[in-house]
Amino acid sequence: MSLALADRVPPQNLEAEMGALGSMLLDRDAIARIVELLQPSDLYRDAHRLIFETIVGLFERGQPVDLITVTDRLRDAGRLEDVGGAGYIAALLNSVPTAANAEYYAKIVLQKSMLRQLIHAGTKIAHLGYEGEEDVEVLVDRAEKLVFGIAQRRTTVDFQPVRDILKETMERLDAGFDRGTITGVPTGFKELDEMTGGLQYGDLAIVAARPSMGKCLKHDALITDTRTGDVRTIEEIVRAKDVRLLSLDDRARLRERTPSAYVDDGVKPVFRVRTAVGRQVETTVTHPFLTPDGWKPLAHLRVGHYIAVPARVPVFGTLDLLSYKVRLVAYLAMGRLPADPEVSRDFLDAATAAAAVRAAVRAPVAAGTAAESNGPLPVLLPIPPSGDAELAQQTVADIAREFSELEAPESARRLPRIVFQLNRSKVCVLLNRLLACGARWEGEEAATPIVVDFPSATLARQVQHLLLRLGVVAAWDGEARLELRREASIKLLQTSGIFGWDKLRQWARFASTMLLEESDILWDTIVSIEHIGGHQVYDLTVPDVHNFVANDVCVHNTTFCLNIAQYAAVHHQLPIAVFSLETSKEQLVQRMLCAEAGVDGQRMRRGFLSEMDWRRIARAMGVLSEAPVYIDDSANLSVIELRAKARKLKAEHGLSLIIIDYVQLIQSYKRNENRTQELSEIARGIKSLAKELHVPIIAISQLSRAVEARESKIPMLSHLRESGELEQIADLVMMLYREDYYDQDRARKEGKENTAMLRIAKHRNGPTDDIELFFHKEHSRFASLDKKHAAGA
Repeated sequence: MSLALADRVPPQNLEAEMGALGSMLLDRDAIARIVELLQPSDLYRDAHRLIFETIVGLFERGQPVDLITVTDRLRDAGRLEDVGGAGYIAALLNSVPTAANAEYYAKIVLQKSMLRQLIHAGTKIAHLGYEGEEDVEVLVDRAEKLVFGIAQRRTTVDFQPVRDILKETMERLDAGFDRGTITGVPTGFKELDEMTGGLQYGDLAIVAARPSMGKCLKHDALITDTRTGDVRTIEEIVRAKDVRLLSLDDRARLRERTPSAYVDDGVKPVFRVRTAVGRQVETTVTHPFLTPDGWKPLAHLRVGHYIAVPARVPVFGTLDLLSYKVRLVAYLAMGRLPADPEVSRDFLDAATAAAAVRAAVRAPVAAGTAAESNGPLPVLLPIPPSGDAELAQQTVADIAREFSELEAPESARRLPRIVFQLNRSKVCVLLNRLLACGARWEGEEAATPIVVDFPSATLARQVQHLLLRLGVVAAWDGEARLELRREASIKLLQTSGIFGWDKLRQWARFASTMLLEESDILWDTIVSIEHIGGHQVYDLTVPDVHNFVANDVCVHNTTFCLNIAQYAAVHHQLPIAVFSLETSKEQLVQRMLCAEAGVDGQRMRRGFLSEMDWRRIARAMGVLSEAPVYIDDSANLSVIELRAKARKLKAEHGLSLIIIDYVQLIQSYKRNENRTQELSEIARGIKSLAKELHVPIIAISQLSRAVEARESKIPMLSHLRESGELEQIADLVMMLYREDYYDQDRARKEGKENTAMLRIAKHRNGPTDDIELFFHKEHSRFASLDKKHAAGA
C-alpha cells in the first residue's frame, strides 16, 4: 500500500518546464507567447517558479532578459542558491537549441498543471462529500465551481495586486475608447447607453414593473378547474396556489394550462363588463380582453365592441353520483314540477329509490345529518298526488338536508357545489330534469327559441355554465331566465335533451346538418360597462399564452429586456443567455421575429399576413438565425441550476449578457422562514454569478402593489416586491411606467400616448434620471424617442 502511494507522484513534466524557461531566456518574443498561457503556479518545481517570476518581472519593466540579468536579479534577491545557482540557469539555457517550440513546451506544462488542479479539486470535493455539513445542492454547486474554475483558468488566490487590476482597467478603458462612450454591453437605447456606458461587466441590473400592469380580476371571479370540474373563486385559487385551467392558444383553441404565479394585488377600482349573451366579469380597467383586433385593455373598449367568449367549456369531473340523487337535486333546485305525468312519474321513481336505500341502511340519506324531526316537514317541493306522497316528502327533506343549498329560499336557490364535479353523463341527467321543470317554446314553432325560467338569478347563471360544458350557448338576461336560440336549441336536444321532449330529437338530428363547424370562441357584444367600486383583486400568470377563462370570458393576463438582448446579439454579435421562467422559447422567438420584422404581433399569431409581411419575416429570420442568443425556458429553475447552465454556456459558446425573466419565479434550493429571506438569498446568488462570470445580468422583477395605492402610479425604489435586498445588491435599478396603460385619455391629452418612462432609480456608478422611450405596441418593441422630431411635430 505504501509503495502504491509512493508511486503516485503529481502529474508534472520537468523537461517541458526547463524547455519553456530556456526558450524565454533565448528569445524575448517567446516570453510574450508563454506568459499568455502560463502563470507561476503552473510550474511544478519551486525553483522553476522563482525563475519564471524573475523573467516576467524583467520583461514587464522592459529590461533585457538573458542569463546575466536573470542571475543578477536572483542574486540581489538572495534567491540564487534556492534555484540551484548560476550553473542551473545556464543549464536551462543550454537545454533547448531554439525557442521555436516554446508554445508547445508551455502547453505541456499547462496540461500537467490543470491535472494537478483537478486532483486537488477532486480531493476537496471528496472532503465536502464526507463532511456533508450542508445541503447537497450547495455542495454540488461548490464542486461544480471548483471544476469550472479549472476550465476557465481562474486562480484561487484571495487577493490580487492592484497593479494587475490597473492593467485590466486600462485594457477596458482602451477598448472603450475604440467603441466610443460604450464601455459595457450596449443596450441600443441611446440615452441609457450615454448615462450608463452600457451594461457593465459584473453588474446586476434590475428592471422592474407591476405584474401584468395592474390586470386583475375581482376576488369572486369563477374559474373551472379542469382536473375535477370544480368551480372556485380566484381568491380560493390564489390562496391554494393550485389549479389547472383553460386558456386560448395562438390559434384561438382552448387548451389546459397551469399558472406559474398567483398574484394578490390588493384593493382596486373594479368595473363590471356584461355581454349580449349574459356573460359578465368584473376586472380592473387595465385588464385586456380579446377583440377581433387583438388583446385590448378595458379602458380602450366601449359598449358595442366585440370581445371573445368561449363557445364551449369542455370540462367534466369524474364523480358518478347515484342517478336518483341527481334527479332529486334537479327537481329540488327548481322547486316545482311541470304538469306532465311523465315527469311526475320520474320524480316519484327517484324518491322511491331514495327511500329504498334509506330503509336498507336504516339511516337518513345523508350520513351524519340531524335526526328526523317529529314535527311537520317543510314543503320544499309540491308532491304530486299518489299513495306514496308522505314517503316522497320525507325523502325530499332528507335529500335537502344532504345538500343544504337546496333548503335556501327560492330567491337564493343555487346548485350544490358538488354537481360541478359530476361526469358528463350525470351532468346531462341533471340538465335534462332541470330544464324539464322550466323550459318552454317562446313561439309555436320548433325553430323558435327555448326559454327557461328559474327560481333565482344564481341558479340561472349556474345552469348557463353547465350548458356551456356541452357546447350549448345560452343567453342569460341577468335575472332568472335563459334563452336558447336556434343553434343552441339544436345542440341542447342533441346532448342532454329535455325530459319529456324526446320526440324532438329527430328534428334536432336533421337540423344539425345545417350547422357550421364548431369553434372554441364566439364574438359577443359588450352591452354595459359599469364601475362597481373598490374590491380585492387577484391575477394569475399563465406561461406562454398569458390568458385564461374566468366567468366564462377570455381574459388576458418583457419586451424591454428582450429588445436589449436582440440589439446586443444582432448588431454586436454578443452571446446572450435568456432564462425565461414565464414564457416559452417559441413565444420569445416569435416576439423577437415580430420586433425585427416590424410586423403586427397579433396578425402574426393569427396568420393574417400580407405578402410584404412575409418578405419582412423572411429577412428577419435570416438576421436572427445568425444572432448568438441562447434561450432556456425551464419553468422551475433554482439559482444553483441557473449558475450551472450559465457556466456551461460560457465555457462552450462564450457569454456577454444574462437576462432572467423574472426573479420572483426563481426557486431557492432550500426553504427559508419567509419569502423575503428566500428572495434575498436568490438576489445575492445572482450578483455572485455576475461577478464570477464577469458578465452583466438583467433580472426582471415585479413591483409591490403599494404603487397602486398612490395617486401617482410612477414606481419608486421602495416598491421592489418582497425584498429590500434587491435594492441593496443591485448596481442598476430601472423601472418602467406607461401612462397610457393606466389612463389613455390623460396620456392622449398630455401627448404621452405610446410612450414609456424608464426611470433609473439607482445607479451605483453614475447619475439617475428619467428616460422617455417610444413603445410600438403592435411590434412588441421599445425604441429611443426622437425628441427633436416630436418637438418639431
